[in-house]
Amino acid sequence: MLVRELRQRPPAWKEYRTSRSRLLRPFHAIEWACDWTAYYLAHWAFLEVLEYLGVFSVLIAIVFYFSEAGDRKKQKHYQAWQVINTAQGKGGSGGRIEALQELNMDHIPLVGVDASGSFLQGIQLPGANLLRCDLHAADLREGNLQSSNLAYANLQSANLRHTALQGSNLMAASLEDTD
Repeated sequence: MLVRELRQRPPAWKEYRTSRSRLLRPFHAIEWACDWTAYYLAHWAFLEVLEYLGVFSVLIAIVFYFSEAGDRKKQKHYQAWQVINTAQGKGGSGGRIEALQELNMDHIPLVGVDASGSFLQGIQLPGANLLRCDLHAADLREGNLQSSNLAYANLQSANLRHTALQGSNLMAASLEDTD
């Protein structure tokens, strides 16, 4: 709750200026004018209403911020999928590493992802659901795919040197010419 103190009436200019130095009189005149302005505005109820509305608007903004959290998360996921799909069939990372890792951290299934021929060195996808994904000719060196589901995945000619695959499901995965 806002607590307002009623301002005391400022002194008249004749009283105010006599107690001030001549050299600083212009600055004191500004101060005196501000005192009177504040005095009159303190008696204006409309400004008090505006203060309450300002506090209320902050509360409304907080409510909307938390109510839209799910939409922001969905938007983040849509953007990550857009990065992955836009870079499909192209070499290099193209932001796919960050997008795939972000989706995996949010426990979004990466079923059927096509990242063939991409550079995904050092990717961290522990526990990822990469069922039926296409990673042929992908560079996955030094990555982490521990406990991931790579069942029916196409890993032909992929580079898996120093990639952690402990506990991963490679059932029916195509590993032909995989390094």
